[in-house]
Amino acid sequence: MKKKFIYILSGLLFLTGCITNDIPYPVVVPHVDSFDVEGASKVEIDSDKQVITVYFAETTDIRNVQVNSIAFREPEAALTEALVGYHDFTRQFKFTVKTYDEYVWTVKGVRDVERYFTVEGQIGASEIDEVNCRVIATVGKRTPVADIKVTSLKLGPKDVTTYSIPMSDMRDFTEGVSLEVTAFELTEVWNIYIEQTDASVKITKVNPWTTEAYVSSMGVAGMDNGFMYRALGRQDWEKVADSDIASDGGSFTAHIKGLKPETAYEVYAFCGEDKTTVHEFETAPATAIPNGSFEYASKVAGSNYYKFYDPDCGFEDGSYMFWGSGNGEGSEGVSGSAGLGIVITHIDTDDKVDGKQSVRAETSQMAGILAAGNLFTGQFAGLVGTSGGKVNFGRPWTVRPKALKLYCKYTTGPMDIIGKSTPPGVSLIKGETYDRADIKVALGYWEARTYGGSKDSPVHIDTTDPSTFVDFNTDKCTIGNGNVTIYHDGYALNGGQKVSDQTDKWIEYTIPINYRDMETLPSHIIISCAASQYGDYFSGCSTSKLWIDKVELVY
Repeated sequence: MKKKFIYILSGLLFLTGCITNDIPYPVVVPHVDSFDVEGASKVEIDSDKQVITVYFAETTDIRNVQVNSIAFREPEAALTEALVGYHDFTRQFKFTVKTYDEYVWTVKGVRDVERYFTVEGQIGASEIDEVNCRVIATVGKRTPVADIKVTSLKLGPKDVTTYSIPMSDMRDFTEGVSLEVTAFELTEVWNIYIEQTDASVKITKVNPWTTEAYVSSMGVAGMDNGFMYRALGRQDWEKVADSDIASDGGSFTAHIKGLKPETAYEVYAFCGEDKTTVHEFETAPATAIPNGSFEYASKVAGSNYYKFYDPDCGFEDGSYMFWGSGNGEGSEGVSGSAGLGIVITHIDTDDKVDGKQSVRAETSQMAGILAAGNLFTGQFAGLVGTSGGKVNFGRPWTVRPKALKLYCKYTTGPMDIIGKSTPPGVSLIKGETYDRADIKVALGYWEARTYGGSKDSPVHIDTTDPSTFVDFNTDKCTIGNGNVTIYHDGYALNGGQKVSDQTDKWIEYTIPINYRDMETLPSHIIISCAASQYGDYFSGCSTSKLWIDKVELVY
């Protein structure tokens, strides 16, 4: 009997050893919502790379800086070790966040130090490599590197930096100069080199837009530096006005204005009697917004609402989906508010500015939940039950306009529905706070794999999840953006000017696009028009109406 029991026990142990936990743990990647550091001028949080970059003024001693707090978006997230306290931001340090797994974050400290180095007779700007502590300045071939006059030097924080060699004693750069730069008891060794070149002037970059171009060059500081340009095939050259040239030592950039779209030009730079070879460039096209007056629309089969294109119209401008709305695109199998019996965006043939019709975005409600009237470039991606919707924003776009122009009129009233959450720092009072319309434009190089959308409409937004909302003022892949907020009393947030006493009449709005990146070409454009500014937070007036017509881009 005892032997039998042993056999049974052994079998149970065997079976136990074969049993595995097949229930997967949820994947919860932590997001840092805030990171408060004493004396920081700016904090950048990259949740994708799990990196926090903290910026300080150049005169700040960052060897012993207080971290005040950190906050996570996910309630499950917790630190595995203490983080609040003093840290040396001259070196990177790490911390670990645990949800159901552990995630290692990196913190970097950056001091915004202005650095420069110039010499007499320099051509162009010095190359300053902050990572490797190296400076390279260029002079003409007739300038002896053994007898160089340094005209300016700053490689460390102002007022607190000392140098091992006085500026006046740095003359012989035949083998380069090794310079000890000390600030806050920390010493860096910088190597400074002088290179010679045969050319006294050369063009370094040509950046053509649609009706203008930016041309960068390098020449000898203090000499007569400038640019000449002409349309390809023309005889006469035109000089760029001095007022349109920005100089920084031996580097100078021309802003050439008044060019024609899709036109070939040629340009050269000069420095005294010397000039560069001729460079050719072509301006970008002045691409128009497809179906900007909404002349092409087609009723969804078996329904009472429209989609804002017509596959059978016979015109490229209106035959494909550029505009979408929260109604949903019934023919594409994507149900929106119209599938629940609420049409929030309409074609209006009675009230328009251009052509035969306009678009009217109407805020409505269902079971006490606000549904903001809207129109946008992209496609509605589906409902989230009866709580909200998902949108893929954006349409392919590769040119850079200077502004968005459109006609709108707007009627609204005090908010009668306030959602469960509100944007940070915003106070909304039911029955007192007036609703307002919001129009946004943004250009960027967004990728679907990062922003969750599709190839043509890469930026995915889930209105029930504020973590998916994109702030185009700070978004790292946005190169330029602008917006206007239309108030009930005629004020617009686009500069705060009063556009009209009555917004219930058609008003022309021009929204300048502020470019933070002047070099990068966009991949997509986003235009978003909402009858209720805080509709994403399910707050607004359920009778707000926004009419939109004649949407154009200004180049």
